[in-house]
Amino acid sequence: MKHPMINHLSMATAVGLTFSLLATGNADAYTFSRIFDDSGPYNFNDYTYIYNTPAINNQGTVAFQAKLDLDQWPVPSAFYRTHYNREFIFTGDGASLNRITPNMGEFQIEDINDSNTVAFVEQGSSPSSPIFNLSTGNGGAFTTIATDSTSFFGDGILFGDVAINNQGSVAFREYDDYINDYVISIVTGDGARRTIMADDSGRLALNNNGTVAFEALLEGGGSGIFTSSSITPIADTNSLFKDFHTLSLNDEETLAFRASLDDGSAGIFTSSNGSLSTIADTGGLFSSFSSSRVRDDGTFVLLDGPAINNNGTVAFGAQLDTGEYGIFTGSDPVADKVIAIGDPLFGSTVTSLAFSNKGFNDAGEVAFLAKLADGSSGIFRAEPGDDGVVLDWGGTVTKPIPATVQSIGIDDFSGQEILVDYADGLGHFEGCEFWNGLTIPPHFIIDDVIHLGRLYDSTNIPQTNNITQPSITLNLAGSCEAITSPPYPDGTNVKPYLDGELLSVIFPELQNRLGFGFALSEYEGFPLDVPIDEEVLANAVTVKLFDAADNLLGTLSGDAQPDPEFLGGFFGIESNTPFLRAEITFNEGYEEFAFDNLRYELVTLEEPTTVPEPATGLGLLVISTIGAGSVLRHKQK
Repeated sequence: MKHPMINHLSMATAVGLTFSLLATGNADAYTFSRIFDDSGPYNFNDYTYIYNTPAINNQGTVAFQAKLDLDQWPVPSAFYRTHYNREFIFTGDGASLNRITPNMGEFQIEDINDSNTVAFVEQGSSPSSPIFNLSTGNGGAFTTIATDSTSFFGDGILFGDVAINNQGSVAFREYDDYINDYVISIVTGDGARRTIMADDSGRLALNNNGTVAFEALLEGGGSGIFTSSSITPIADTNSLFKDFHTLSLNDEETLAFRASLDDGSAGIFTSSNGSLSTIADTGGLFSSFSSSRVRDDGTFVLLDGPAINNNGTVAFGAQLDTGEYGIFTGSDPVADKVIAIGDPLFGSTVTSLAFSNKGFNDAGEVAFLAKLADGSSGIFRAEPGDDGVVLDWGGTVTKPIPATVQSIGIDDFSGQEILVDYADGLGHFEGCEFWNGLTIPPHFIIDDVIHLGRLYDSTNIPQTNNITQPSITLNLAGSCEAITSPPYPDGTNVKPYLDGELLSVIFPELQNRLGFGFALSEYEGFPLDVPIDEEVLANAVTVKLFDAADNLLGTLSGDAQPDPEFLGGFFGIESNTPFLRAEITFNEGYEEFAFDNLRYELVTLEEPTTVPEPATGLGLLVISTIGAGSVLRHKQK
């Protein structure tokens, strides 16, 4: 059976390209930007790969999700759903990053429009009784488009093929309990008006004119592809095609789709004004046009497509007859290659790729997720032209934050703050536990506050002005070592989670005031009959504050003083930007410390706080705004 408008490479060309076909490909025609990577406190491990193929809009802004590292938030809200509940959704353009979801949760990225509004799925209730919301947002309040309480992540029926256009309308496929079948719905941007386009439906696509292309069953059997503007099928399974897969529709109503044919072959096709064209098929050098698998070595291939832009160019993922995987924009796997496994990228080599039909824009830019041979993973953008520069944010979301921190005393608290006095001891200790390949760092949960560190009950320190018994102390001699894979840069499989002098405190909700009492000793056991060395008083304790996305808000250091027989005192800090985590470190000149009477609260600050002059007693060192990772510019090699 003859395929429509098929153009193959010559046999001589095919033979010449059989060996290491992609090694000399055309990736030099693209400049690559690293939008985000896992060198900071976030990663793309576990199931995040499957649900994190990034989306891109026509401004080159990429939407994606990332998961906070386990050692940043070690306790999941439900233990058996550890993979999901530390996720955020971000947008980035290579020069800046924005957090779309204000708090951690379980999310699935879907699409982004030119107004940087992101469509995503969120879990809106407990894991045991999940309710999933299809929502949109751009950093402010979410708009709920639809709710589904019948599905679980990963079962393939939850809000399929979600698309958002520049008017904010959202099209999606969902299961309708009333008719016991799948329906395609399109909902206006305010979430108020819904139109059901079709039932008994499959794949769909949406353009900026509000036209929906969709697959639906035919009355006489089989299926066809329709648009909301025509009842005549564009293609059906009664002539040439066996079944249909991913759809993409541009504003000129040219449809790109992936399909299997009756003769066992497969291809990427377009339809415009009733005319079918073949972009690529398995009759040439391609062997398949979709792959979704995670290998035993941790690498992955998650390639989909096609995606068509308003210039009529089509991008898709494919495997070649040689077994190599890549992203392409045409039938020539060399001249039309964007990026492939085995290509060099940022000083390493691509070992994994993820791409979807939402990862291509009108400028010909391609957004993809890749894992590199050096063990790093990241969100990247390929831009046509090899004479550009690479924008590299450096992989973290730590960026300048408009926060000011200042010292406060115990009397500055409202009197309604939450007090943790450790009267009941440390309670249950979770240390170096393993679950499903993950290592849970050592921690205590005390009155819903997570304490990370090697902590112990302390009863041998006499009571001082700010320490009452019992209190807690930290073992400075060692830290928890966790077996991990793959090996760390030093070649070992051992990672110390925390230095001995570090205590990390994670609050159940955002706060903007924190205080605690502390006592320090230059000698083990807090002896009373030794002189105090005043040279170690300065900067005895340092606190760093981080927001819910782990951005560093500010750093404050304080001096110790006799209290009355030991070095110590009260440390208080206030931030005009709320924080979720505090890292508390003590000067290396001390052998032992006690920590007690932790207090915290969230209050409304009527006016922006100002930094006072250092007061007597508790010295002050403030860094009000911490920036990191200035934008680097360099040419991709």
